[in-house]
Amino acid sequence: MESGSTVLATYRVSWTAYVRPLLLAAVFAVAGFLIAVGFKRWWSEEVGIAYQWIAGGAGLVAIVWLVYQVIYLRSVKIYTDEAGVWLYQGVFPWQTGIYGVKWRDVDGAVFRKGFISWVCRSYFVQVGHRYTKANEFLNP
Repeated sequence: MESGSTVLATYRVSWTAYVRPLLLAAVFAVAGFLIAVGFKRWWSEEVGIAYQWIAGGAGLVAIVWLVYQVIYLRSVKIYTDEAGVWLYQGVFPWQTGIYGVKWRDVDGAVFRKGFISWVCRSYFVQVGHRYTKANEFLNP
C-alpha cells in the first residue's frame, strides 16, 4: 500500500477460516486426554504420572497453537486502493508485512464458487501477478 493512498475497501477472512484450527485443537485435546488416561490405567503409577505430564504439555502446546492461529487469522486483511490490492498479515513484529499487486500488474483475480461457499458466504480469492508468480497471493 503506497503512502497517501485512500483505502477504498477492507476485507477480512470469513468465519469458516476458523473451523480448521478449532477442529485440529479438538482432535489434539481428545488425543492428549486419551493418552493420559490410557497410560495411567495400563501402566504403573510412576510411568502413568510421567506420561500424564507429557500429555498435559502436549495439550498446552495445542492450546497455545490454537490461540496463535486465531490471532493470526484476525490479523489478515485485504485492502484495495487506487494503486492496487494489498494483503496485510502477521502477528509478531518480525512477521507483519504488506504485499500485493498493483492494478497495472494484475493478471487476473479469481474466486472459487460452490454451494458451500454460497451458503457460508465465504469465497477463496486468488489475485495473480502478470509477470511473476512470486507476488501472487491467496487469502487463507
